[in-house]
Amino acid sequence: MTRFPVLARLFAASREALPREAQVRLLLMRAALVLGELLFILLAWIILHARLPLAALGTLLLLHLLLDGVAWARMRSGGTPPLEVALHLASDAGLIAALVFLTGGFANPFISLLLVPLILAAVTLPTRYVWAMAFWVGGLYTLLMDHYRQLALQVSAEVAVDLHLRGMWLNFLLTAVLVASFAGRLAAALRRRDAQLADAREARLRDEQLFALGVQAAAAAHDLATPLASLRLTLDDLRRDYAGDDELEAPLTLLAEQSARMQQVLARLGDAARARGARDGPREPTGAWLARVVEHWGLLRPEAQARLEVAADLPARSHDSGLEAVLLTLLNNAADASPAAIAVHARQEAGGLLIEVLDRGPGLAAETGKSGWGVGLDLARATLARLGGDLELADRPDGGACARLRLPAEATP
Repeated sequence: MTRFPVLARLFAASREALPREAQVRLLLMRAALVLGELLFILLAWIILHARLPLAALGTLLLLHLLLDGVAWARMRSGGTPPLEVALHLASDAGLIAALVFLTGGFANPFISLLLVPLILAAVTLPTRYVWAMAFWVGGLYTLLMDHYRQLALQVSAEVAVDLHLRGMWLNFLLTAVLVASFAGRLAAALRRRDAQLADAREARLRDEQLFALGVQAAAAAHDLATPLASLRLTLDDLRRDYAGDDELEAPLTLLAEQSARMQQVLARLGDAARARGARDGPREPTGAWLARVVEHWGLLRPEAQARLEVAADLPARSHDSGLEAVLLTLLNNAADASPAAIAVHARQEAGGLLIEVLDRGPGLAAETGKSGWGVGLDLARATLARLGGDLELADRPDGGACARLRLPAEATP
C-alpha cells in the first residue's frame, strides 16, 4: 500500500466516517423516501383502484426499512464511511427501481424518484461515488424502458394520460420537497462550518502572531537578565559611595526602584514560563486573590489608586498567571487614562465570574488611540479565549471606560 500513495489516500478516505450530523440528515431523507413510496402505493391502490402485487411491494418496503435500520445501527456504533453510504444509496435506487418495475416501468411518473438517491449522493459523497451512482441510476432507468410489468388501471386512455400528467406533477412536488429540505439544511450546515473554519483560521493566525511575540519577549527577558543584574549591582555601589550626597541620593534611589520594578517584571515572566501548560493552581478565595493582584499592581504603579469591591458570595478558584497578566494590563490602561479614579468590581454573573475595571478617563476613542505597542488587549483576549472567557470594552454613561472580563465557572482561577 505504501508504494501507491494515491491508492492509500483513497482507501483511507473510504474508511473515514461521515460527520454524524450529515449521517442523521441522510437517514431522515431516506426515511422520508420510504414514506413517499408508501404514499404512492396507497394512492395507486385506493384512489386509482390499480391492480398491484401488494405482497411483493410490501416486501420491498420492508427491505427498504430494514436497510435504513442497518444504516441507523451502523451510525450508532461509530459511523458510516462514504463507501458504505454509497452502497446504501445504490440499494435505495435498486429498491425504487424494483417498485417501479412492478408498477408500470418507465411509464410510471414516479420513476423520477430514482433521482433522489443520486441527489443525496451528490451533496454528501465524494465525486467518484457520485459518478458511480449516476451510471447506476442511468442503467436502472434504461432497463426499466424495456423490462417492466404493466400497471392495470380501470380507466379510459384519456383519463390514464391525465393521471400520468398529474402523477408527474405530484412526483415533481415530492422530489422538490425532499431535495429542498435536505439541501437547505445541508447548505446551512456548510455555512456554519465555513464560519467555524474562518474563525479557526483567524484564531490560528492570531495565535501564531502572539506566539512569535511571546518568543521574542522570552528572548528579550533572557537577554536583559544579566545586564539588569549588573545595573543593580552598580547602583548599589553608587548608593553606598554617595550615601551622604543630597544631590545624587534621590535620583540613585529612583533608579534603584525602577531597576527593582524591571526585575519583578522579569521574575513574573520567568514564573509564567515555568508554569506554562499548568492550568490549575492552588485554590484560594477570589477576593483574596484579587486583593493580592491589585496590591502587587499598586507597587508597580505607586502614582495610581484603585478601589476594590468584591461580592461576598464569590467562591474559591484556582489561580492562573495568565489571568493576572490580563488584569495588570487592564489596570495599566485604566491608570494611563485616570490614575486617581480606578475601580475594580467583581461579582458572579450567570454562574461565572465578572470583573470590571472602570476609569474616569476620556473614553475608549481617546484611550485606544494613545501611543504604545497595541498588543496588550490582543494578548488579553487570547488568554481569555484559552480560559473560555471574553473581554468587552465599553464607554461609561457618565464618562470614562469600562473593561468587563467574563469567565465561566469551570475555567476561572
